[in-house]
Amino acid sequence: MTGCDAVLFVTSAYSISAKALARLEAAAAGATPLPSRLIRLERSGPSLIDALDALRAEGHRDIRVQPFGLPFPEGLHVWLPGVMADWRARGENADTRLSLGPDPATHAEGLAAFADAALTNEAPAKDVAEVPPKLGKPGWNDPPDFDFHLLVCTGPRCHVHGAVDLLELVKEECAAAGISGRCLTTRTGCIFPCNRGPILALYPHGTWYRLPDRAAVRAFVGEVLVAGGDLPERRFHTARLARARQDHDD
Repeated sequence: MTGCDAVLFVTSAYSISAKALARLEAAAAGATPLPSRLIRLERSGPSLIDALDALRAEGHRDIRVQPFGLPFPEGLHVWLPGVMADWRARGENADTRLSLGPDPATHAEGLAAFADAALTNEAPAKDVAEVPPKLGKPGWNDPPDFDFHLLVCTGPRCHVHGAVDLLELVKEECAAAGISGRCLTTRTGCIFPCNRGPILALYPHGTWYRLPDRAAVRAFVGEVLVAGGDLPERRFHTARLARARQDHDD
């Protein structure tokens, strides 16, 4: 690998334990002598924009963004160049060269080595002959009782628009307002209006909100969930059936 002075490894992993993430970080750090770091493109941790800002602030002017993980989503690989170009067009960032590395899954030798490592792992394969058959816990039969279903997008496109902390902010503000038990909060992947991010969809109300910071989240919790009102300055969409109900009531 030549032509860069820092590497930003990016992985797409909606569900990953802290131990698994630490293994990925160690593998990325050991792959190059250059300054490097690894970020997730969704849910938590620094966004792609924040990570590029940090590397530039450290003095790096030739950064390779390298997809890491098998498989790496093809759609994200197509999307990343435009986001990188958008960052480079901001302020003084034009003095920084950015390049996007290939998807590792396109490298046949690397895939073969990965498969070989899986089969030759020193840990023995686990025989399930003595494992009791079970498809799930009894508690998974019924949904919890709740008043509000909060769908919080943590997908990569909302993530790059600032949704890094939205899920935790929503939970914290609901707890502070004493309504956590009334809310089923679910993190989601992409729910489509990516350019509106950070996004929260409220059901059964059928209303969608852009909540860019803690102040907006606090206003949403207080005025919509607690007081039963609305937050029109943050609401950008109402689902079709909810609109029909509103028209009928009017």
